Amino acid sequence: MNAINSQLNGVECPRPRKALAIKVIGLLFAIPVAACAHTAGIPKAASTTSTTSTHAPAKGTVTFEYLQRAPVPALCQHDPGQLRSGQLPPQDGHPGNVGIALNYDTGAYKVAFGDLTGGGGDAAMAVHCNAGGVGWPESVQLYTPGPQLDTVGPRLLGGVDLGDLSHGGSEIVTGLSVSDGVAHVAWTTTGPNDPACCGTVKMAADLRWDGSKVVAENVHQVS
Repeated sequence: MNAINSQLNGVECPRPRKALAIKVIGLLFAIPVAACAHTAGIPKAASTTSTTSTHAPAKGTVTFEYLQRAPVPALCQHDPGQLRSGQLPPQDGHPGNVGIALNYDTGAYKVAFGDLTGGGGDAAMAVHCNAGGVGWPESVQLYTPGPQLDTVGPRLLGGVDLGDLSHGGSEIVTGLSVSDGVAHVAWTTTGPNDPACCGTVKMAADLRWDGSKVVAENVHQVS
């Protein structure tokens, strides 16, 4: 098992890997792995699932290409902004980063596609962030095509900070899928006896767009 990026007491971070094959929608992308500040808070996790397929998406559908320039809300002391190549551009006075969350075990971005609004072509995306140190709880943001998908990007419906649901401080998405009109999210969080880096408590919830906001339903611990 690879060393887990430490979040406590100055434990030395593992040397970054030079490159990692990223699997999204049946394609392979090679990207450099970020330094420790970018990967802190990402322990070993189960594979992220999604409803993606290798079939060509219909026009007006949110795809991974669009998610790489999707809008994101204020996260980890960063101002709201627009991703570029999956990362929020640096902001003056706001150290750290914001970007599409990645499962470093499987090489898959934590995204899923399906119908969340009744119109189809929507997407769910896990977002990681930090403020220049260890990673903060991951959030899940929901997107729909919107009227300016091709020129501006997908429209942000809203999202949920998983730390607000389980209050562990180190929430990491381990599963994400879309079906039955909701985004199904699984994650780990820290229990009373867990170190801050390495939560062992398994949680799950459904995120639903109710027409005006994203609401979390069926939040529960997985036995």
